[in-house]
Amino acid sequence: MGMHKTWMGKMLLGTAAVALVAAGCSNGEKKAADSSPAAQESASPAARANITVSIYDRNNIPPEEGTWDKNRWVDWVNANGPVNVKYVPVPRSESLPKFNALFATASAPDLILEYDSRYRNGWFSQGLLMPLDNVVEKYSTTYKELMKQFPQLKKLGTKSDGKLYEIGRVSPLVANHRMYIRQDWLDKLQLKMPETTEELLEVAKAFATRDPDGNSKNDTFGINMNSGFINHMFGHGEVDWVVRDGKLVHEWEGLQASIDFQKQLFDAGVVDKDFLTDKNGEKAKQDFLSGKLGIYMYQAINEKDYDTFKKNSPNGVLAIAPMPKSKMGQFSPIIGSPIQMVGAINAGAKNPEAVMKYIDFMIDPQNAKVIKYGIEGTHWRVDSATGLPVTIDAEKNKKELYNDDLGMMASSLLLGKWAFTSSMPETNESQKALKQLALKADELYVNKERPIPTLKPEYLPALPEDLNLIIKNVETQISPNGSKGDVWLKAVVSGNSYTAEQAVKDGRDIWEKAGGKKVDEFYAKWYDENKDTAFMLKDLYEFGEQAQKLYENK
Repeated sequence: MGMHKTWMGKMLLGTAAVALVAAGCSNGEKKAADSSPAAQESASPAARANITVSIYDRNNIPPEEGTWDKNRWVDWVNANGPVNVKYVPVPRSESLPKFNALFATASAPDLILEYDSRYRNGWFSQGLLMPLDNVVEKYSTTYKELMKQFPQLKKLGTKSDGKLYEIGRVSPLVANHRMYIRQDWLDKLQLKMPETTEELLEVAKAFATRDPDGNSKNDTFGINMNSGFINHMFGHGEVDWVVRDGKLVHEWEGLQASIDFQKQLFDAGVVDKDFLTDKNGEKAKQDFLSGKLGIYMYQAINEKDYDTFKKNSPNGVLAIAPMPKSKMGQFSPIIGSPIQMVGAINAGAKNPEAVMKYIDFMIDPQNAKVIKYGIEGTHWRVDSATGLPVTIDAEKNKKELYNDDLGMMASSLLLGKWAFTSSMPETNESQKALKQLALKADELYVNKERPIPTLKPEYLPALPEDLNLIIKNVETQISPNGSKGDVWLKAVVSGNSYTAEQAVKDGRDIWEKAGGKKVDEFYAKWYDENKDTAFMLKDLYEFGEQAQKLYENK
């Protein structure tokens, strides 16, 4: 255990991070001055390289703002950055098929930004990613310094051949997913906050059948069907493998309990029967915002969403529900990873130097502030009393700040207190309500007494291509993390004719016939050999606690 303590100390107790922030501030002041129209017009144009970069397309850009071909933020990056960038939109909910199609046609962007480590691992196994050790050493300044401050970035970005392939970031440890519940509906129906999965089912039934919105119509749903969220309730997390009795083993018991509970929800009529067609959860979100859904399990809603909710339900009151206790224990939903790999360079990139210069520019703390908050004096100002950003015009920001994904590589931890939930703006009533909900989510979910149930996917090693192929061959039937898959979905909607027990029996049979035991053995061996040095759940919570102590007030 001494080794992981050593790198933890190196990451958090050094002073270099503060130096980088300070350097970023001074550099940022110069950039801010140089970015004025006059400065731009008078500057001598230098030869600039052209690169392509992926960007998640969430269909959230107002028509009048443009597209990812051209909008105010594309213009800002190209006016102030070191290279000319063309963004390649990738649908957020269908990123894997889009990227695979781009790779297949030799048109994948130079810089690949993708949250899912399984996808990146697959591309590494296929030889589609570029080794970055020499690229970082020769061409980087900012990211190279960041890796010195946080050596785990190199550890997690290095693959089985001993070479660095991925770009990562460091962030505060915060709740990523939330279980929103209509507190006003609980109060009206004289129900208490559900504490167990049994109580959750009863509350969902009441929300669906007892006219909580008071319109004398049978038009409400109790809860949305988020299978990944429900899996967490029963100890089956983001990956199929869980540490039990000192071993990393394939988790089937919790998955079966989760499927059985989902069947109960479906059979009780408390979920939208058409949930199978709601591929990205957008229908459930709209039901929630329109006042027709009592419990919504997904990522955080934003200010625009909250305003829509209040417009449709002026007296509606939202609360954050704790993850209910199940027969498998009590856990938390997905939380953000404080150290997360998010990007890689295409092996076919013709100018890795230019890509690295773009990466350095985008992760510079001052540029990260612009991407996250907008332009100082236009979208925000600094409060003289707190030193925190304050929104100038919330309505303007709703229209113009659609650019979060541009900041995907930024290490928000280096922004100090600006990065923490406690610094969320409170300019208006919507912001105040959202901040309180976010603080409550952190309190309930970022809690090692109720941990997430499994290692996060990015902490597992990349599988060799032959083992990765095993997962690919079965993923439509049983999926790699138990949240989708034809077998599981069939069980949920089939009533007594196809039980959860039979589904898991069939799923195990599919897995083992495909060679899945080889995958299980690979992970078990890796865990036995690396459990004292790899980044584990205990390290995730320890890093989060120490980062908060060191950075929240900087």
